[in-house]
Amino acid sequence: MSASDFAALRARFPLFSERTYFATQCLGPTPSEMYVDLLEYARTLGLRNRSLPVWIERMGEFSRLLEQLLGAEPGSVALRDSVTAAQAAIASAVSPRPERHRILYSAIDFHSSRYLWSAQARRGFSVEELRPEDGVLLRPEEVLRHLDERVAIVALSLVSPRTGALLEVAPVVKAAHDAGALVVLDAYQAVGVVPVDVRRLGADVVVGGTHKWLGGGGLGLAFLYVRPALAERLEPAFPGWIGHREMVGFAETYEPAPGSARFQQGTPAIEPIYTGRAGLRFVLETGVERLRERSVALTTRMMARAHDAGLPVKTPREPERRGGMLCFDMEDGAVLVERMAALGIDIDTRPGAGVRVSPHPCNTEEECDRVIDELARLSRR
Repeated sequence: MSASDFAALRARFPLFSERTYFATQCLGPTPSEMYVDLLEYARTLGLRNRSLPVWIERMGEFSRLLEQLLGAEPGSVALRDSVTAAQAAIASAVSPRPERHRILYSAIDFHSSRYLWSAQARRGFSVEELRPEDGVLLRPEEVLRHLDERVAIVALSLVSPRTGALLEVAPVVKAAHDAGALVVLDAYQAVGVVPVDVRRLGADVVVGGTHKWLGGGGLGLAFLYVRPALAERLEPAFPGWIGHREMVGFAETYEPAPGSARFQQGTPAIEPIYTGRAGLRFVLETGVERLRERSVALTTRMMARAHDAGLPVKTPREPERRGGMLCFDMEDGAVLVERMAALGIDIDTRPGAGVRVSPHPCNTEEECDRVIDELARLSRR
């Protein structure tokens, strides 16, 4: 798709007419169709108990759209309230054994995931946080040297929220499986801007959410893909009625639903299911490959301009080693974010990540140039 094609698509996002928005890595812009779905959700609120069948159908539709996006088998994607909860559902279904009791995770992953995996030490696991040698990109060989037959789970981010680095997945998955370990991938910062085909990735579990690159409106919605053969082997330690074989059967005892649905618990938040559909449809209609191509073009342009301006870019320069976000190793990040906001430019900052900037595929080249120029000007001040 050409720049003019994306200029036409840009009109579907009201936020772009109000702000120079470069914070998709935090909360992505939503298409105007989201507001139609939001009004429909408001209408269902007045139905009260008559809304339940409508909501259940919408839940099923949303799961099917996610399966289409992820290239996943029918029934292999479940809805959860957060990625941390999705990971916890898997962690709790795996118990440490004397011969297999280690968990590997990364220091450049989202802190909530790191909290979750490190806490498994209290259940008897030996946990190990892997730190990239360069502090930016965790390379396969750095994971492989820690792998052995005692590893139960390898939990990593596909795109790091702290550096924007894109993990080279295939060697990690192969080595982990050869060692008998499960691979859990957090795709939150990837899905919607990096092609994610769960069967090609080969990971056992892939988790993510909707309010970043998928343009979801509300918070409190995540997804959980579990490889079907694995899902049938695992039984949730903390089941709920939504994960029952007969959801509306109200049975006296728990029977796990087939596939990943068994890892659902109580009723998911309904509002983000409604407000997440338009963004998900946009990504499916446009095509992730096209969105990725445009994203790479814009981030490459910004990196070159940042280099010329002397800005310290933390994210890998190679397109195949980065997602859709750029991280700048700059001091006084909070001050810079505040001053950029006063200029109508939205970015963000996180401890350990520096200043984070992400061009949405519908941003313009001129906006990309302006963001870098203003960052350079403000940093010199």
